Amino acid sequence: MEYRFNFRNLDPRLKILSIVRFVRAFGRGSTFVFLPLVFISVYHLSFILTGLLLGFATLLMAGVQFLAGRWTDRIGRRSILVYSQIPGVIAYLAVFYSVAIPHFVFLAIGSWYSTIVINAVQYPAVQAAVADITSVSDRLSGFTLIRVMANLGIATGPLVGAYLAGYGLQYIFLIASIATAAEVVMLYLFMSETYKPSQTNEVKKRLFRDTVKGDRFFLIFIAIGILLAFFTRQRGTSLTVYTVVLSNLPFMDLGYIWALNGILVVILQLPLLRVMTGKGNSMVWRGVGVLFYAGGFVVLSAVPSLGILLLSMTISTVGEDFLSPTTQAIVTTIAPGYLKGSYIGVYNLIIASGSFAGALVGLWLLYALRNFGSTYWDYIAVGSLLVAFLYMAISRPFSKRMGEVESPEVRISG
Repeated sequence: MEYRFNFRNLDPRLKILSIVRFVRAFGRGSTFVFLPLVFISVYHLSFILTGLLLGFATLLMAGVQFLAGRWTDRIGRRSILVYSQIPGVIAYLAVFYSVAIPHFVFLAIGSWYSTIVINAVQYPAVQAAVADITSVSDRLSGFTLIRVMANLGIATGPLVGAYLAGYGLQYIFLIASIATAAEVVMLYLFMSETYKPSQTNEVKKRLFRDTVKGDRFFLIFIAIGILLAFFTRQRGTSLTVYTVVLSNLPFMDLGYIWALNGILVVILQLPLLRVMTGKGNSMVWRGVGVLFYAGGFVVLSAVPSLGILLLSMTISTVGEDFLSPTTQAIVTTIAPGYLKGSYIGVYNLIIASGSFAGALVGLWLLYALRNFGSTYWDYIAVGSLLVAFLYMAISRPFSKRMGEVESPEVRISG
């Protein structure tokens, strides 16, 4: 069994989710891009402390996603999708206030951590819902649609955020609060349930524990994912600090490169999906994607300028298009039907260690090599090459695993 290119017959609920993801990305995308600048430029925290705060947030998010994955398998998707986000409206308003009046650093940190928890609760439910309403062969197409719409938001949101940052970084979080309120209303009105649990919690707990422990391929995939998370994290926090703090480039340059990222995903994701579904193995394509990431990091070793940043983002975005939609498709294909949310939670929980190390070690190394930027990005590129090789090495076992997948489980009609 292989993934196929198919958008015509997808469940209408998938289209609703994709529109909601656009609204979410438009409103919240800028918060992740500009948050390191809030800590460093507004509150004057050190690189290391900023890395610790961001790294701990990754661990917190992963822990919550692990629990939320179990919850969504026990109680269904819709209630988590809708009601988990209501506190987010208040949390983003609190961050807005704490940045507008920068005397309350603990309020800023606490409120932002609240948004991390709120976002993390919803994530496994979104991914599991997509898997619920797509067949195994259509799953990569389903996750691609969600990704394209989210990146349409990323293409516009950071530009708006960069413009607002010129007046004050706090306005980025006000927009996030408004977008979160719109997201809740849309999900409440238009999204129906995609999954009804049929087994008892006790049985599920036992099956989950035994299945994950005995799933050797899944554990190998997770181990490689830890390394992947470490190196790809550098395109986030480290790139933001490198661009604005060390290279003294303007806020708008950061907005331009992330807008380019979103636009390129919208333009390239569907053609690249045809490539991935037309020939070859999804795990091999993941390796190819990491090779593009490595190429983007090599470009960053040149003298920093807007042109260099745009070229690097162009190359690495192609890699992202190979990697991102295949992650959820592979995990939910590996997982038994009653444990999709749980597998997503486990994967995110464990690879968070890579993201944590990426934020902390990445910013430490970036600061240590602040006068030798090319050396820093060359190290990251070499490490990415290793990850690419590892994905290609497990392509055959994945093909065998795909061949063992049975026909998809019965799903709830809309």
